[in-house]
Amino acid sequence: MHTFTEKIGIVTQTVSYMQDPDNQKALTAKNFDVAPHIARLTAELGSVNTISPVQKKAELAHIQATSDLQNASYTAYNDASGVIDAMAGLLGKGTPAAKKLQNIRSKVRNHSSSNPPTPTPPALTTTATTK
Repeated sequence: MHTFTEKIGIVTQTVSYMQDPDNQKALTAKNFDVAPHIARLTAELGSVNTISPVQKKAELAHIQATSDLQNASYTAYNDASGVIDAMAGLLGKGTPAAKKLQNIRSKVRNHSSSNPPTPTPPALTTTATTK
């Protein structure tokens, strides 16, 4: 499979080849009309050149949104973990009540058929606004 750059290079070189007068002459002698192929491939390159920056912008937005989400989830987890520690400290470290609180963290990672994972919240249904 060719890379994006290689594909565009092949199309560009094919158009250039067909635009060369010597090559056109040789192809015309074999009843191959280059004009419709040049027009079609040039239009297809135009589509690629229109879509490519849109895709790149979406890719960059995706990368930023992923980073933002990771940062937000890290902050929320650290906050919840600190609250668990504070409540466990108030209830008395090692007490059954404190151990029950501390199980919240361990349950998320260490689940089995007898200890099902914590359910995940449903996915958001609203569309995020772009900046």
